[in-house]
Amino acid sequence: MKKYSLILILAASLSACSDHALVDQYHELPDEGWQYEHIITDTFEVTNPDYYHQVFANLRITGDYTYANIYLKLNITSPDSTTKSEIITVDLADKSGKWLGTGLGNVITYQTPILHRKYLTQKGKYTVKIEQNMRLQTLQNVRAVGIRVEQQEEIY
Repeated sequence: MKKYSLILILAASLSACSDHALVDQYHELPDEGWQYEHIITDTFEVTNPDYYHQVFANLRITGDYTYANIYLKLNITSPDSTTKSEIITVDLADKSGKWLGTGLGNVITYQTPILHRKYLTQKGKYTVKIEQNMRLQTLQNVRAVGIRVEQQEEIY
């Protein structure tokens, strides 16, 4: 009987969690690396522009990645077709060289906040294009990239 009670409590607590993610995506990249011209695109829908939003960079790298950070260029297109560009630096390792992400084996995963309390003023579909901005023709050892966008607290 205790076993079933524990399962019911666990199920109830998990169903009480709410996920405010409008998009949460990883796009796998070719084994040969992330080409400078290869642009990743994600879309999401804002139904209530009276809330702040948090934007995260989703990354997977291997332990053979040779840099402590990565520069990303985000082009965010609003429903009215206006586009705003952001250059973002994501720290991947601390000063001692220890990876800041999580993972098993040789693959390290990151879900790092990059735009805090972003005010998306329009209702409708937003498009985010992500480019590697390391100025290398091919960026080796990046396995996947994407974004997560969460709805946050209401704007007063």
